[in-house]
Amino acid sequence: MCLGIPAQLVAGETGHPDLVMAEVGGVPRTVNVGLLDERPGPGDWILVHMGFALNVMTPEEAADALAALGAEREAEREAAGHEADAMQAAMDAAAAAEEEAIAARWMT
Repeated sequence: MCLGIPAQLVAGETGHPDLVMAEVGGVPRTVNVGLLDERPGPGDWILVHMGFALNVMTPEEAADALAALGAEREAEREAAGHEADAMQAAMDAAAAAEEEAIAARWMT
């Protein structure tokens, strides 16, 4: 599966005709815009995959994509939390069984 991440251009000139500076999740990154028909400018949103801009996005499209990515991350965190809870419950049950076995040995 390929994943494109929305990024907002913060600077148009980097000294190279195909490179721009964009913020991805608040982190500045150099992005190659050479695949685009028209060069975007500062403030524009682009969809970035592997350091290359694939297309220009509207602010609404970028907001929707960022919301979807946030929902996916939350679902992954929730799933990891459920897995951790199940692991803890299994460890607690094993510990309780071990304690019962030790107590049973002492009683006999």
